[in-house]
Amino acid sequence: MAVRMRDVAQAAGVSIAAVSLALSGNPRIPAETRDRIRAVAEQMGYRPHAGARALRTEVTGSLGLVISDVANPFFAELAGEIQRAAAAEGFSTVLCNSDEDAGVQDEYLRNLLAGSRVDGVILVPAAAMTEGLLAAGKAKARLVFLDRPVEVRGRTAAARHLAGSPVVRSGASKALSEAAELLTGFGHRRVGIIAPPMTTRVGVERTELMIQSLTARGVATRDISVVEGDFRQDSGERAMEQLLANKSRPTAIFGADGLMTIGAMKGLRAARYRVPADISVIGFDDAPWFDLFDPPLTAVAQPITAMATAAVRAMVHLVDDAAAPLPAADATPACRLVRRASCGPAPA
Repeated sequence: MAVRMRDVAQAAGVSIAAVSLALSGNPRIPAETRDRIRAVAEQMGYRPHAGARALRTEVTGSLGLVISDVANPFFAELAGEIQRAAAAEGFSTVLCNSDEDAGVQDEYLRNLLAGSRVDGVILVPAAAMTEGLLAAGKAKARLVFLDRPVEVRGRTAAARHLAGSPVVRSGASKALSEAAELLTGFGHRRVGIIAPPMTTRVGVERTELMIQSLTARGVATRDISVVEGDFRQDSGERAMEQLLANKSRPTAIFGADGLMTIGAMKGLRAARYRVPADISVIGFDDAPWFDLFDPPLTAVAQPITAMATAAVRAMVHLVDDAAAPLPAADATPACRLVRRASCGPAPA
């Protein structure tokens, strides 16, 4: 039986795209990896079929990565991890920043997918659904949705394709339950939530999960105040001002996004509230420098490396179009709560 490129890829522990690029001498593959793949191919007696070779030239060795906001520390770190994971698979990465603008996102999608400039796109959606996403689904583009799922409606071919695209996002349920346990254990019974846009599923889910975790521990629904932000630091500061203006102000704050939590901390400092003596704070999307705050910020950390690895592997599977080390399926690695000094007993 003839040795296939897939057999070489499995023996070398790389993707089919990496084998294709290595055998063609593409400099995107490190010389050491290229030599190893060639040695495995020679040892196995692999001989490229002319038709297969022509077909495989369609592999560009490039992936599109559309991030919603590179100024957000979480997405900046995630982009770096994806670039490293993609490079290990023999792919270069074309990074685009939609700046939380659905129209800009769609323009990047059109440009990346036009003329097969990339083999696929890993995308953090700026909106639950857009015309650009529907067009990509109609074209059966290889897509992996990261951090935020999309809302697929209807039974058109485009909708079916989008519904079948892998989604990689963190699982926050356990960490948010621990956050609620921490706050209620300190005696907090009035909690403010600074929520991401409720037009996004991540906004709805994080907010609902936190409310459920708090009410399960005895906090009355009427004592939970929710103010919606827009993933930006300024919106977190405005939300904090609004929460502090409540007749029964919260004694604890949960910021469901990293940048908005930073804005909330700025708002508290401007209003001369002490953390945690006057008000406790928990954020989402832990950053390496959150422990430099005064006091250090308690936060839910997303599994960035695991998410990046899962997203790239899902895309490699789509490019290889057959069995890969991991199937092109949804992945939800778990978040964890990082406890620091920004939470303390509720004020009397």
